[in-house]
Amino acid sequence: MTRKPLFLITLLTILLSSSNAFAGVWFELLHAPCFTGKENNIASDDGVIGRYRGSVDCFNKDFNGGGSRTVLSIKAFQAWEFGTMFLFYDITGPFNSAIASVPSPNEKGGFFGGITVTLSGKFFSEKLLKRQLDWGPLSNVSFKYEAEHVAKFGMLHYYGLQWDFAVPGMDFVSATTVIRNDWMFRGVDFQVGAAWQKSFSLGTQDFKFLGFLQAGIFGEGVHRLDPTQKGNRFFMAQPQLLWDFGKLITFTPDKLLLGFEYQLAFNRYLIQNKTENTLQGMIRWNI
Repeated sequence: MTRKPLFLITLLTILLSSSNAFAGVWFELLHAPCFTGKENNIASDDGVIGRYRGSVDCFNKDFNGGGSRTVLSIKAFQAWEFGTMFLFYDITGPFNSAIASVPSPNEKGGFFGGITVTLSGKFFSEKLLKRQLDWGPLSNVSFKYEAEHVAKFGMLHYYGLQWDFAVPGMDFVSATTVIRNDWMFRGVDFQVGAAWQKSFSLGTQDFKFLGFLQAGIFGEGVHRLDPTQKGNRFFMAQPQLLWDFGKLITFTPDKLLLGFEYQLAFNRYLIQNKTENTLQGMIRWNI
């Protein structure tokens, strides 16, 4: 048997296997097909870098490749005694071979990801005071550290606080206020963010609306290697709408989900006037 049929059979067997519990580990396969953008119609006269005019399903043309792009995201979340741990890695061009002819080496498996650890301020406060605390709509405040890894740029650090809120009708809502420390720039930036998830049903079908947003408020200082550059303010949001397809075909609920992710970014990678406005098809598999 050749590699491709064997790979497809193995992947299908894994996806359709039954599981009785969500273990906090999942895979997301996203693809932007670039149906609405043309390679020879990239904006240059309006100051926006790499954007395909009129497109809603194309990435920018950059070091991660052209407009059409596939990303495999691996994520894991685990609560522990003193807080939480979250891990994610996005791999660009995950199925390209080592001998594939691609415009950029990063398309053969370029990665972006990070590891976040939080320490629960409420947990330590309750241990110190020896009683349960009720903070009303604020369910917890945690100390947060994140190490972010980027194939092209190296490692970044984030230090700050995570704020968890008890919002009626929502699975979770959280916000972050952190210092962003990027070695490439002198100085640091103050970054705010939010994440949310809402599960709901329409008739017999189950859906999730979730996502996150991040914004750099001030921008870093001068670039260490190129004094003509400096860090920029930025904004990025990635809302998702997912449908529990696994439940429809009588497999375990909340295991196999289909839907879309919309990525909106301004000053992407801290590059002035680099925007992304991309609709991606998405498959999510909860292990």
